[in-house]
Amino acid sequence: MSTFLHYALGFPTFIFGALLLCMLLYWLIALVGLVETDSLDQWLLFDGSDHAHGVEHSVSALAGLLLKVGLGGIPATVILTVLLLLSWLASYVLCHLVPMPEGWTLVNLIIGSALALAALVLGFAATVVVLRPLRGLVARIAPPETPQVLLGRTGLVRSGVVNATQGYGSVDDGGGGLNVQMRSPERDLPRGTEIVLIEHLPAHNAWRVVSKAEFDGSEIPGLHPPV
Repeated sequence: MSTFLHYALGFPTFIFGALLLCMLLYWLIALVGLVETDSLDQWLLFDGSDHAHGVEHSVSALAGLLLKVGLGGIPATVILTVLLLLSWLASYVLCHLVPMPEGWTLVNLIIGSALALAALVLGFAATVVVLRPLRGLVARIAPPETPQVLLGRTGLVRSGVVNATQGYGSVDDGGGGLNVQMRSPERDLPRGTEIVLIEHLPAHNAWRVVSKAEFDGSEIPGLHPPV
């Protein structure tokens, strides 16, 4: 027991342990109804920087990363809880394997920081492996907005480009905003383009989009406005 406490309460494992306890406390507060279960998701996944473009919230870099690794659609609170748990386990094991001097010495801090970074990377990789197969289950338990609700909504391209095979962006859903996969088979849409969702593509879990200018008829496909 003393060995377990030595590593669990030592640097850097105690950092992940403290953050994990905070997440468990958040879940407890959410269960009793004092906060919304998705309030942390809005804070983590949207940066609120695109009011001028008509989108209440914009997709953060974290949301884009989650989409790229296949965790889109899983609540950020679930991802963060699993990430912290697996990072804590990775840190505990690494501290067993890598000898560290006692006390808060410079060498201790350098080694501990390196172990923390390694544990976070390992924890993230393990989180992707564990949660990616659960996307279908999560979709059944908490299904996303139906296509009828999102059809015709406007948004912004947040990835470098949206084309026929890749891309994502933020959508104004009338509430906190949504981040969705987007496809544009006809033309490439660069970052910052205002778009309209015109068709749901269930096979790709994505939306076919066109630029808002094209949708409004102020831009003809294939022609570029004069400089």
